[in-house]
Amino acid sequence: MDDPKKHNKTYDTATSSGGLQKLFRLVRHGTCQTDIFFITCLLVLCITTIYIGVVPTHKFGHDTFFLLDNSWRVVNGQRTHVDYTSAWGPLSFILFALGLKLSHFTANGIGYGTAIFGFVIGLWSYRLGRDRLQSLTRVFFSLFMVGLVISPYALSYGVLATTHAMVYNRFGYALLGLILLESMQPLQYPHVKTSEWLGGFSTGVAVALTFFLKISYFFAAILLIGGISLICMRFARNRLFGFILGFSLITIAFLFYLDFDLQAIFHDLQMAAGARSESLPYNHLLNKFTMNAVYLPGVILFGFASMMAMGSKRQPWKNLQLPLIGALVFVTDLFLIFTNQQWFELPLIASFILIVFNNVTVHYRNEQSKGFFPSNRTYVMLLLVGAAIFLPIFVSQYVALAHAAMEKRNPPKISLITRFTQPCLTEVLLYEGETVSSNGRQYTTYINEGVSLLLAVSKNHETVQTIDMFNPFPFALGRKPPTGGIAAAAYNYTFSDNHRPSDDQYFGNADIVMVPKKPAADGGYHFGALKIYGPALKRNFSLAAETDWWYLYRRKK
Repeated sequence: MDDPKKHNKTYDTATSSGGLQKLFRLVRHGTCQTDIFFITCLLVLCITTIYIGVVPTHKFGHDTFFLLDNSWRVVNGQRTHVDYTSAWGPLSFILFALGLKLSHFTANGIGYGTAIFGFVIGLWSYRLGRDRLQSLTRVFFSLFMVGLVISPYALSYGVLATTHAMVYNRFGYALLGLILLESMQPLQYPHVKTSEWLGGFSTGVAVALTFFLKISYFFAAILLIGGISLICMRFARNRLFGFILGFSLITIAFLFYLDFDLQAIFHDLQMAAGARSESLPYNHLLNKFTMNAVYLPGVILFGFASMMAMGSKRQPWKNLQLPLIGALVFVTDLFLIFTNQQWFELPLIASFILIVFNNVTVHYRNEQSKGFFPSNRTYVMLLLVGAAIFLPIFVSQYVALAHAAMEKRNPPKISLITRFTQPCLTEVLLYEGETVSSNGRQYTTYINEGVSLLLAVSKNHETVQTIDMFNPFPFALGRKPPTGGIAAAAYNYTFSDNHRPSDDQYFGNADIVMVPKKPAADGGYHFGALKIYGPALKRNFSLAAETDWWYLYRRKK
């Protein structure tokens, strides 16, 4: 490849290309300064995430206790699938358990766990982008991956509605972004013998992590890898060996942690899939498709225009590669929206757009280095369309992070917030929201009243289970959690009448069962669980205390 510096004189005399020439040179050359800039940004972002800790929460406050309850189980030696039922794998719970330890077992551990994964994803994506992306694109892509991990809002629910709800979806999208980059982006220097092997290893590790994060992301990963490999005919032996090795190492490590209990793993996944399929709201799927369908022709046209700009006259069939990959990425994004509590925002399409535009830039730079001057109009149009798709979701991540940091520094309307009484929860601020039962004053009082009752009539060694979506009390009281139960007990979502844990699995070794009179979960979720497990509750436990908010049952001797 010729050095573009040899053509500087030609560039400067070409009035229609002088500005783009400067941009191409900036984009191409990665320097030590660029590395320092990215590492500095990464550290600042992770430190900011740690500073925020548990974010002032405006939506889905009860999901904070999903993370606290399940990571507290890990701290106490329990394992997902083996010791209790879960539709989610252990990856996110392990990360937040580490965060709890670093934060001295306060709710701020959520911020520590998020920062740890964000730091890993940042370094991983930046290293993977070497020899695949131009310097400026590499920085943007890596910062986008980090933003997906650490931004404290639920995708499609508004950047100012800060929350930790569904943060595991953000982890999954970041892993899929790494898979997408390695799968569709060829190396600039394929003669480096270890590069193809390391790329396959990276993808194998990422795919295995998606399996132990959330099963829908594993299926999405397989769809991306299989589809792109077929479209681009990427079946290099070294890449395949690297993939098998990376996937095997991570899978064996997690299976060792889970005592190789494959039966428990697949039982939990089958139960969640069966429960969800029985109550899937098909009108929601239609609404989600309608809201996002506009992206399909957009991404196909963008891919086709990009391939035409870079097209090969000798192999015109290659002009279909990017449109086909774009359609595949859209289908993958839509599949995840269907399986998530998410309505729009398509992170994979944004990643695809950035990668494609990187390749267009490389093509134009190479053409100009040969003394050719392609039309700037096409390049500028692709730049504008790509920016219109990529920048909104990129900027949204950092607007939410900045907003959360400002609210952490100076919480608004702090005098109107009901505060938690337990020291480990004092940093949790729940603002009034549209669903009062799971956020704000009512949910805070729900937990405070339960804690007061347990402190009054139970002993520290007694384990507590709650018939509601989440069990906040073991972490709030600093007690050992009971075995058994469900990571998130959502009737007709994670379990149902026909797909559920047995009575013994649900109650486990709990000494006390708390039954709310004003449940935090949606009424259908709570009363469905009470309908199923109420007979076993009354058979094995007796009512020991009652308040305006709670019934407390103690196991019969």
